Amino acid sequence: MRTVRLPKDSLLRKLLCPREGPLARTGLTLVLTIVLAVLPLHAAAAQEAGFPFTITDDSGVKTTFTAPPKRIVSLSPGHTETVFALGAGDRLVAVDSFSNYPAEAERVEPRLVTYPTVSVETVVALKPDLVLSLVEKDDVLSQLRQQNIPTLKLLPRDFDSTSREIADLGRILGMPDRGNTLASQMQARKQRVMDSVADAPRPTLFYELDASDPTRPFAAGPNGYYGQIADLAGAVNIFNDLPSDFGQVSSESVISRNPQLIILADAYEPYSPQTPALVAARAGWDQIAAVQHGAVYAVQADLFSRPTPRLADGLEALAYLVHPERFVGSGGPLLAPSTTGFPFCPTADTPTFSFGFAALFDALGTDMGDPTECAHIDVATGDTYQQTTKGLAVYHHATNVPSFSSNLGQWQLTPDGLVGPPAR
Repeated sequence: MRTVRLPKDSLLRKLLCPREGPLARTGLTLVLTIVLAVLPLHAAAAQEAGFPFTITDDSGVKTTFTAPPKRIVSLSPGHTETVFALGAGDRLVAVDSFSNYPAEAERVEPRLVTYPTVSVETVVALKPDLVLSLVEKDDVLSQLRQQNIPTLKLLPRDFDSTSREIADLGRILGMPDRGNTLASQMQARKQRVMDSVADAPRPTLFYELDASDPTRPFAAGPNGYYGQIADLAGAVNIFNDLPSDFGQVSSESVISRNPQLIILADAYEPYSPQTPALVAARAGWDQIAAVQHGAVYAVQADLFSRPTPRLADGLEALAYLVHPERFVGSGGPLLAPSTTGFPFCPTADTPTFSFGFAALFDALGTDMGDPTECAHIDVATGDTYQQTTKGLAVYHHATNVPSFSSNLGQWQLTPDGLVGPPAR
């Protein structure tokens, strides 16, 4: 230890050295009084904020936080949503390229490519004091931790663990009240749904995740957000015997299990979007009860697949589709079907092409099909969507360009004309 000797005429020496100067004892007492008064205030503030706080994440690693992080990197659109919901969106210094909700998330830069893996060097260069991960490989996370970057893998498997981790993230960010409020609201909304459908009949349901190959669609299993939500909403998942959260099944197995409802979580995907009309046209699917009774519903998958407070929106939406009679008078949640049988259409309205879709239809003709729903806007991007019998039309707000995707390809109607495969 280095010793520093103060000059004899130093005021500081006179204040601190009890044997020198008439102010020594008074000065020392004053300094100690101030120090002793300030230290408890700091300790109380830290205790009030809940720090230090230790959490064991879903990779089994313990991390201790001594203060709220100020520079956050989110590698998941779900975690990005939650950070904004907690009121800490201004602390995000980077997000993954799929983060699109709320609208402010689109403006966070840089936007990181996370598939097939994220660049560790890029993340380290951002100097974060917290990295939030959902599905990144543990070796990637280990590399970040080796750089002394607090890194949390938060991969909740069901509704309850989602709400708990939202509350935990609120504590980590120094916003415990907000986190607890969001978690409590989610639990209250879940309980309301469960109470509403408790004694209702339980129809069978097929939850389709991806039908790029319609003869071998991917289905929701018994677990995961989507699998569990089907049960909470008062339905029976026809593939609750799958060994994992999801799996690829045969078209014949869907037909033989004859679901009473079909949920299309692949209806708004950029590639091979599925529609109720395309489902009905699959070989043999016209025998399925859901197809015969028009109970095939297109949904926004983000509400069912992200571990965020909006998971409660997804649960309410699915419950309404399964048991609309139990929610009469509520106005229905976000995805309530209308009495016309066309989702997103007001009562008595028939879907017609609007915006730039009419011009796109003039250029594409029969390759575009007929509209099967009224146009509706994505609140995150401002883009407008409209399903047809053959695919999905999107009007891109940022570029004012309408596009259409189907199993046949993708087209855009630019100022220079139609771009894409030759229309047939």
